[in-house]
This record gives sequence, C-alpha cells and structure tokens, in this order.
Amino acid sequence: MTESRDEGLLRAIGPAGLTASVVNAVVGGGIFALPASIALELGPSGPLAFVLGGILIGLVTVSIASVGGRVAQSGGTWAYAEAAFGPFAGYLTGVLFLLTSVLASASLAAGLVDSVSGLHPMLARPEMRVAELVLLYAVLVGVNLRGVRAGTGVISGLAVIKFLALLLFVVLGVSVVRAENFVVRELPTAAHVGRSTILALFALCGMETALGASGEVRDPARTIPRALFAATVLVVLTYLAIQVVAQGVLGSELASATAPLADSVARVSPGWKSVILGAGAVSMAGWLVGDLLGTSRMVFAFGRMGVLPRFVTAVSEKSRVPSRAVICYAAIACVLAAFGTFTTLAVLSSVGTILLYLSCCGAACALQERRIVPLLAIAALLAMLFSCTSAELLSIGAVMAAAGVWYWMTSRWRRAARMTDPGKRSP
Repeated sequence: MTESRDEGLLRAIGPAGLTASVVNAVVGGGIFALPASIALELGPSGPLAFVLGGILIGLVTVSIASVGGRVAQSGGTWAYAEAAFGPFAGYLTGVLFLLTSVLASASLAAGLVDSVSGLHPMLARPEMRVAELVLLYAVLVGVNLRGVRAGTGVISGLAVIKFLALLLFVVLGVSVVRAENFVVRELPTAAHVGRSTILALFALCGMETALGASGEVRDPARTIPRALFAATVLVVLTYLAIQVVAQGVLGSELASATAPLADSVARVSPGWKSVILGAGAVSMAGWLVGDLLGTSRMVFAFGRMGVLPRFVTAVSEKSRVPSRAVICYAAIACVLAAFGTFTTLAVLSSVGTILLYLSCCGAACALQERRIVPLLAIAALLAMLFSCTSAELLSIGAVMAAAGVWYWMTSRWRRAARMTDPGKRSP
C-alpha cells in the first residue's frame, strides 16, 4: 500500500468527528428493537448479553486500535491486512468489508422505507418503495458530496440527536421500572447465552465503517485509538442501560414487543411513543450517512489500486471528495435494497463481519509483539462461526472466491498494459 492511495484527500477529521462517526456507525436503528431479541433468549438476564458482548468487542477494539494508529490510510481494515499479509490478503479483506457494508446499508435502507410504508397503503406499493429508496440515497449522496466536513458535521448532529433520544428513554423509563421484572426464575442455558451474546456483539459492530475514511483523519496515531476507545465505552454503557430499563419496565412482555423502546416509554405517557419511533428513523438515517462517508472510500481505494476502473478515483476539485466512488456505492446499495429484504441482507452482512474482524485481529497479531489480546479475540470470533449456517458461509465464500478470480484477471491485464507501455506506472 502506498501513500498515493490518499493523494488529493484532505485530513480534516479530528477526535470528536471520528468518535461521532464510530458511534453513529455502531448505533443504528437496530438498538430500537434489539432489547426484545435479547429478552427472548435470556429473559431477565438480558443485560448479561451486553456485558459479555462488551468484553468481546473490547478485545476487537484494542486489536484494531493497536494497528489503526500504525496504518492510517483510506480503506481502514483493508490497509491493516495489506500491511500485515500483503496486497492479495488486503484486497480480499477490502472486498469482505465492502460486501458486508453494502449489505448492511441496503438492509437498513430497506428497513427504513418499509417502516415508512406503514403510514399509508400507497407507500407500500413496489414502485413507491423503489422511489423512496432512490430519494433516500439521493439525499445521502448530496450530503456526502458537499465534503468530508459536511458529512462529519451531519453525522455529529444526528449522533447527538440519537443519543439524546436514547438518554431520554433511559431517564423516562427509570421512573416506571419495577424490581419484580428482574427476578430470574430459570437460569438460561449456555446455548441461549451464546446466541444472545452474538446478537449483542452484532449490535456493537460497525467501527470499521468509520475507519474507511482513515486517510482523511488528522493525526491518526492519536486520533484513531482515542476515538475507538471513547466510542466503544459510550456505546456499551448506553446499550446496557437501555436493556436494563426496557426489562425493568416491560418485564416478560419485552420478549414479544415489536417496538420495545417505544412501548416502554408509552408506559410513562403515550405521547412519548411517537418521539422514540421518530428517533429510530433518525438513527437509521444517521447510520446510512456515516456508512456512505466511510465505505465509499474503499471503492476509491480499489480504483487507485487498479482493481476497479480509474473512473471511480475522480476527486471533486471543490469539495475534495471522491464523488464518483460515493455515487457508485450508493447505487449498488440502492439496487440491493430494492430487491432484498431487511432480514436476508442483515444476516449475510453479519456473517461477513465475523470474518472481517478475524482478518483485523490477525493483522494485529502480525504487526505487533504483544499478541495476547488479538489472540483472545480471534479465539472468540472463531467460536462464533459455529453459530453460522453452512449456507451463509458458502454464500460469503462464493463471493470471495469470485473476487479472487477477478483479482487474478485484473493483475494479468495490468501486467499486459505495463508490457505494452513500459513507462506506465503500476497502480
């Protein structure tokens, strides 16, 4: 990997901006429904899932932070694997990151427009759904094309709104918490604990999306570790508090709630339910803005590498943003959202995330002498793979195999081009 990958980009993202980006990438719309899924597995012991998930994501965070400060270029996780294992491994990690991110973006966008369709029957029509998705991504692209400062500014603003809403939920909910809702009548099995921890971990994932714009981070050796630690602690404590309050308010009803946070605050006052539902929509929109900011830089980096057409490497002279990369990524996500469902896309994205974190932790082992934490993270992530179905693993594997063939083909084309024009530089 060379510095040319980031040529023309502006290092303007500071600690506050990157922390907000990481928080926004992690806290998506899922937190507004997740407490019910956790309660279905563990019941009153639900908060334990976030304790265990927080420990595991903490191991991954330490591993990524240790390598993130050393290798701070556009591509984030791809850059880490490339520095540790070489260009091909970096490329495959980049493909994995891009795949999981675009699936997650499409999944959340599909969930957002599907929730809106409930407001009026006409909005549920297929053509209207597609129109809503196109409009949604057009707005997201417009925000990002204004520049990295504009993108992080919107992200910071939405992250503040989102966290104020979640804190409001905690403050309001505490007043109606009942102690009897925490009584554990039956200890959960190891299988239920494992499944709930996986759910919590997936809810805590997402830091890698914001790190896709590492080539635009100011003083990365200091900014990246600080931002990762601050964001991780803030998110884990917030999620833990939300699970505790939701369990304390709804009790056994939490497991069957379709909108657990909204249903909880409705016990305080019915009017607050609409506020929390609106906050869920803001949360989804904010996550999509941050994802487009971070992951589109992977498309840009692939173009600089020569794997994708040079067309995607164009940088706007005015905003210094890789505009074509932003548009291409948004278009792919929009198409996937139009033809897929929230559940199908989300499951595939989650499987890929486990493999992605394995690559990051492996890079941390290779690039530093202190390997205890990365090795612990690797062991835990490998254990999680046993919860994935063979079909899910084969689906991701098939995409990765095709990506490997494409890399081989484009490498041959690049070598042929250099032989035809010896003076041409390798990307």
